[in-house]
Amino acid sequence: MAEILRNKKPLAVSPIKSGQPLGAILASLGFEQSIPLVHGAQGCSAFAKVFFIQHFHDPIPLQSTAMDPTSTIMGADENIFTALNVLCQRNAAKSIVLLSTGLSEAQGSDISRVVRQFRDDFPRHKGVALLTVNTPDFYGSLENGYSAVLESMIEQWVPAQPATSLRNRRVNLLVSHLLTPGDIELLRSYVEAFGLQPVIVPDLSLSLDGHLANGDFSPVTQGGTSLRMIEQMGQNQATFVIGNSLGRAAGLLAQRSRGEVITLPHLMTLEACDTFIHRLKTLSGRDVPAWIERQRGQVQDAMIDCHMWLQGAAIAMAAEGDHLAAWCDFARSLGMIPGPIVAPVSQPGLQHLPVETVVIGDLEDMQDLLCDTPAALLVANSHAADLATQFDLSLIRTGFPVYDRLGEFRRVRQGYSGIRDTLFELANVMRERHHPLAIYRSPLRQHFGDNVTPGDLYAAC
Repeated sequence: MAEILRNKKPLAVSPIKSGQPLGAILASLGFEQSIPLVHGAQGCSAFAKVFFIQHFHDPIPLQSTAMDPTSTIMGADENIFTALNVLCQRNAAKSIVLLSTGLSEAQGSDISRVVRQFRDDFPRHKGVALLTVNTPDFYGSLENGYSAVLESMIEQWVPAQPATSLRNRRVNLLVSHLLTPGDIELLRSYVEAFGLQPVIVPDLSLSLDGHLANGDFSPVTQGGTSLRMIEQMGQNQATFVIGNSLGRAAGLLAQRSRGEVITLPHLMTLEACDTFIHRLKTLSGRDVPAWIERQRGQVQDAMIDCHMWLQGAAIAMAAEGDHLAAWCDFARSLGMIPGPIVAPVSQPGLQHLPVETVVIGDLEDMQDLLCDTPAALLVANSHAADLATQFDLSLIRTGFPVYDRLGEFRRVRQGYSGIRDTLFELANVMRERHHPLAIYRSPLRQHFGDNVTPGDLYAAC
């Protein structure tokens, strides 16, 4: 069990964490025709939108209640009424996710009460689903905000008593922020290969997969999980919950569901992937498709090809809890040494990581740890690029945000093909940094004439 070391610094230097509202916005973008509405100042949404556009390189639907100094002091309920009324009238949204910020939480705004009053005052908008989520910036991180949206979604949108009918061919996938749109696409193909219908929540693979949409800019999300599918989640045959941070969401759904709930921390090891595929086989009653078995064989072959480059290599990590759990298990399964480890805040599962200590801190703390415990690789987001350059480390970009590489937002790291590609990526990085021994030239060697070819000159350099 890992020892959690808390930082006593009065401030964060080069933080690795992102606030709860960013995680809540990310989860909200996985709902069909949805608009995240940030209850805070304009800057609360403007800076968030910059990060999302840099990460996904796509337009991001996001609105704000635009709290100003007067409404912050006197009350901003009217800002919420106006924003909800305008969005319902003009944008044809199917759902609006209203989330709080540090400003509105410090003010003491009760957004649930305001939404109930909005329902009474504007009955003509009853067809638009509203979801309220408390996500203050001064507590938690992106992971907490993301999981808070899914917990609130289950409490507010999934009926407490599901219908008596059971949908035997439908399977829920409740996925963590750990999974990219590319990962979600792969999981969908796995489920569909067994003849089952996946209900993925939230489904970023349909809204933020980097596709070129038809028509002009859309003020709502293009794609995502439909509200009807969410309301019927309790009737489905089974639910897979992927990510340690979704433990409470899994418990809430288990109380409202007739099917079993299966929890997995990630799909970055052969053991976890085998468990996932075996449960799909049991649920469907079908044999494992040949192409999935072939992918598993490709992972095994990649392990043989890459083990000489990865065995015993130390890999430092600075990321959210779900990413740390996935990468630590991945490293251990390959004979790598995970550590040092830095997490932004205390999160579920950190004490179970297969390391001695986990530091709650920032990139300055990672800098101090690397001075004492050198590593060969660094797993973190793009904020750690300067740190990797300082210590001459190869940066494996993961998490949010990744703004200095194209296509990283949908890189596949989960499932058999994700493990295979990550193996090759890490082994190639280690191979490029390998410095072979210099060619030994004997002082007793003899020179024969001056007829030297260009090739000889090259070899003598």
